[in-house]
Amino acid sequence: MAFPEKYEDVERWAFGDTERQADELAKLVLDGIKTATCSNLDGEGIPQTGDIFIVVDGKNEPVCVIELTKVDMSTYEQVDEAHALAEGEGDRTLAYWRKEHKRFFEEYELFSPDMTLVLMHFKVIEKF
Repeated sequence: MAFPEKYEDVERWAFGDTERQADELAKLVLDGIKTATCSNLDGEGIPQTGDIFIVVDGKNEPVCVIELTKVDMSTYEQVDEAHALAEGEGDRTLAYWRKEHKRFFEEYELFSPDMTLVLMHFKVIEKF
């Protein structure tokens, strides 16, 4: 696929932890349902409002470019319904969000109820 050169050095993100999930979540981004994500706080720095990232599908193919519109910090326990809804996954409830994110972070041995998360809201700025 022809890929715009201006995005050559932009970091790529696949959402989820399986090829299928990456495909499903990329589609939710394209459809405007998924407008937020989160990550654990690590030593790699905190993304800033205005940063751009390429969203890729399960085969690492670019689907769109997103721009961060808001970045907040929260503990897992403090994430609210509004953020769960914006993440757009499953039935979009906080209960579903908690269950899935606990599973995800436990898989990488990162989970604790008071773990710090980076909550990111974004908008799609270009689709491929």
